[in-house]
Amino acid sequence: MTVQTAAMGLVGSATTMLTRRAARKAMHRRGGAPALARAAREKEGFVTFLLLAAAAGVAFAMADVLLEQRKHRARKEGELLEARGRF
Repeated sequence: MTVQTAAMGLVGSATTMLTRRAARKAMHRRGGAPALARAAREKEGFVTFLLLAAAAGVAFAMADVLLEQRKHRARKEGELLEARGRF
């Protein structure tokens, strides 16, 4: 693991934690009670499932694209080194 990978992991974790904390704070009243309307609390089911599935799909798609980009760049750098005779 490189220092850059570790740093990106730490930044990603911190971002996730801060986003979650801000979202939870925004969805609660000062007394600690949920700020969602009763209808919204009672309808947590299929719509929530669909939203989470969509978010997971976006995250997996982003991971796929980043992995493909990394492979393409590694292949391109290998070709450059090979052309220069250093590989």
